[in-house]
Amino acid sequence: MIIQELTLSHFRNYEKLNIRPSEGVNLFFGSNGSGKTNILEAIHYCSLGKSHRMNHDQSAVQYGEAASLCRVSVADSRTARQISVQLYASPSMRKTILLDDRKISRFSELMGCLQCVIFSPEDLGLIREGPSVRRRFLDMMISQVNRKYFIALQQYRVGLDQRNALLKTLKSNRSQSADWLSDFDRALAGPAEMIVRERKTVCERLNQLAMESYRRITGLDQEEFALSYHSSLKDEEKIGEALISQLTRSREEDIRLGLTSAGPHRDDLLFSLNRRNMRMFASQGQTRTAALSIKIAEMNMLMELSGEKPILLLDDVMSELDQHRRDGLLREIASFQTFITCTDRIDLMKEHQRFFSVSSHEGKGKVKKIHSESDPDESSVSHETLKEDPLFV
Repeated sequence: MIIQELTLSHFRNYEKLNIRPSEGVNLFFGSNGSGKTNILEAIHYCSLGKSHRMNHDQSAVQYGEAASLCRVSVADSRTARQISVQLYASPSMRKTILLDDRKISRFSELMGCLQCVIFSPEDLGLIREGPSVRRRFLDMMISQVNRKYFIALQQYRVGLDQRNALLKTLKSNRSQSADWLSDFDRALAGPAEMIVRERKTVCERLNQLAMESYRRITGLDQEEFALSYHSSLKDEEKIGEALISQLTRSREEDIRLGLTSAGPHRDDLLFSLNRRNMRMFASQGQTRTAALSIKIAEMNMLMELSGEKPILLLDDVMSELDQHRRDGLLREIASFQTFITCTDRIDLMKEHQRFFSVSSHEGKGKVKKIHSESDPDESSVSHETLKEDPLFV
């Protein structure tokens, strides 16, 4: 996949911005707070319909404006399309997403249209953070190549919220009948089976890819890195039935706690080095190498499953990596379109790279393409007023 053009209007600190990126490495450098990460965030919105930084869309609208627009023109081996995401300052208005000027009603329609892998300093904590971080990593990766999985996730989350709401009611009023819980248990079983099976299958291949990338980065055969999926459900053959059985057994405890104690929302991804739990024993260097290996495995996994290379978004991670790990990462991403943010300009590749200087004046972001011998294109960036957009009313 290749992003051919990126357009922003009233997004974060950008009033108007139009960028034509290189098909190779695109490096955005500038001081902290200048708006570099905002560019990656806009791409993430067009890929997954949401920010990788926060849950509130309203803050992405430029101050004093009613709405903002992110738009990408993207091409893969089969087709070219345009993806537009409009966000609103008013909390009462829902974001609008268009595929080739057709408004979509379900997020599942967006999944896979623009596949991306984002690697930020927060991802370096993938090993040591809580299970929810690792589940989110898996869910975002799988959803981009499997829309049925994304739909199952949505169904499961709705059912889980409803079951937890009933549990809280029963906790405060024990005289109310708990019979309805059986209906919620059965409703969760189908989506849960789909989620757990797909996670297990993906993790088996992800483990192989991550092991290989770890060895390539370290050059150490004696360090055996591995990952495995740990499910709260013991029966791997009849996952749906196992969930119903487990929820039935834990019903009284669930009512006492006011939450659901079993299911894929309780599962985890475990990492080991030489068969020892990395959360307990790994050094900082080892955990960073592991996180890097997992991200490299993720991009290769997406490519295997879809037949298309994902877009890579590297948000200020170069400064977090030593030269050895940085070189290892650059070798892996050489053939992918990549967007990198950092505070200083650094020459990463001999060719197929484009440099953009990012600055902010009086709260407004500016991007300037830096001329280089390997990239003579002088018309890669525009801050000119865009044509009237049909999304804006």
